[in-house]
Amino acid sequence: MLEKIMPPALHGGRLPGHLVPLLIVAYACLLPREFSFEVQGAVLFPYRLALILLAPFAIARLARSPIAPSFVDVAAVFTSIWIVVSLTFSTTFNIAMENGVALSIDFGLAYLLGRASVRSPEDVRLLFKYLLPGIIALAAVLAIESISHRNLLRPMLANILGKPAPLVPQLTRLGLMRATGTFPHPILSGVYLAAFLPFAWYASHNLRMRAIGIIAALAAIFTVSSTAMIGILVGAGLIGMEIVQRLSKLPVFMIFLGTLAIVLSGIHIVSDNSVASVLVRYLTIDTATGFYRLQIWEFGSLEVMNNPIVGIGLEDWARPSWMVNDTVDAYWLLIAMKHGFPMLIGVSLVTLGTLFNILRTQKYRHPADRNIGAAMAIFIVVISIAGFMVHFWEAINSWMLLMFGAGASLASQAQKVPAPISVAPQRRVQVAGSLPLAVR
Repeated sequence: MLEKIMPPALHGGRLPGHLVPLLIVAYACLLPREFSFEVQGAVLFPYRLALILLAPFAIARLARSPIAPSFVDVAAVFTSIWIVVSLTFSTTFNIAMENGVALSIDFGLAYLLGRASVRSPEDVRLLFKYLLPGIIALAAVLAIESISHRNLLRPMLANILGKPAPLVPQLTRLGLMRATGTFPHPILSGVYLAAFLPFAWYASHNLRMRAIGIIAALAAIFTVSSTAMIGILVGAGLIGMEIVQRLSKLPVFMIFLGTLAIVLSGIHIVSDNSVASVLVRYLTIDTATGFYRLQIWEFGSLEVMNNPIVGIGLEDWARPSWMVNDTVDAYWLLIAMKHGFPMLIGVSLVTLGTLFNILRTQKYRHPADRNIGAAMAIFIVVISIAGFMVHFWEAINSWMLLMFGAGASLASQAQKVPAPISVAPQRRVQVAGSLPLAVR
């Protein structure tokens, strides 16, 4: 190939206009639910209102700069529609519209905005550069609340805004209070920061900003959540393996997966308990909570098998009387329970399809841009694993889909632009009797 196409121009650190809507929604995802209000019975959380108001900008962006739809996009559209369709079978039409449309907005518009806004690795770098102050603020709030053993931010905002006092848990583990921060539950704050770790490591070439980002991500420990701790360990482990693989050229990930399969098979053969029981025993801070989650999976899976197509919708799920809490601490299980296997398949295609496309297109990227692809891939893995241990709702659910949309665009961009960051300057030569030729 005599000529290579240049990738999208770098912005020199300035925030381009097409990223402004994305950044607004990203910050709206960090705002607590005390800023929400109701309109005709529908709850408008800050992120949901931002998605509705900024959706026209995403559509206009797609009209000016169209993208080639992929199977991931089709899965995202199908899932957004199926949320509403499935609820019409398990509840009244009005309730299905009220709840289903809200959930569809959280899912579909978030994916749309991420898909429309991000077109290059530089866009992802700039997003996290300008989002870093908000992440630092969240980390600081978590640290203060955890060490002081007091939920401070949300009760204070509720008092100022005249809202009811928030029902936030005040649990203590390992001498620290499980801080909530701006999210409805400590686990969500912990997962959000833990999943930020790969971007903190890869997205900045500035060592000072990288160090600050890593410290902010590690503030997830102030939620004292097993899920957050596992997320940090998984993220750090994958970063380490990626570095070793890049330097050694060895198939580090394949070696790790093979070793992991052998270890898990050995546990299954040697142990009297299941692999899941052993992992709960040794990888959770509170084993009682861990075993309760195993029971959730057991009885929740029965509900999925009994209602495989449209799920149970908004109805309560069947379980023993001693399981008084109706919470389902597993994103992948709950979406199947509420909306059936089509929903589970749709979300899985969006998640795994985005991950697969990013990994598949890494070879097309300039080495300087592979860092962003690695960060996005590790983010998806961390979020996916956390989804087996916690349910994502409200802001973090939309944040996840926004990032999946950005990841889908990142993959398609690499396919179209397999070019280096810069091209060598032209050298002009003159051939006798001919016009000047450009030589590269």
